[in-house]
Amino acid sequence: MGGMMGGAMIWAVLVLLLLAAGAVAVIVLAIRAGRQGTPRPGGTSGSDEAHNDLRRRYAAGEIDDEEYQHRREALGSD
Repeated sequence: MGGMMGGAMIWAVLVLLLLAAGAVAVIVLAIRAGRQGTPRPGGTSGSDEAHNDLRRRYAAGEIDDEEYQHRREALGSD
């Protein structure tokens, strides 16, 4: 009967480890979700970076006036 108790103890430890891992995963996902939309370390948000990239491509002649206007409207107000 001692062997069965040892097996039950192993299962209990495994279940506790799985629950702890699940709790850590939920916390990590919550933190990541809370950080979305916050400014990047450089001080610019993703939207600002997109606008800057769009302006750079337009200035370099990679896109024409029509494409620039279309993408600028899609990104929102500048």
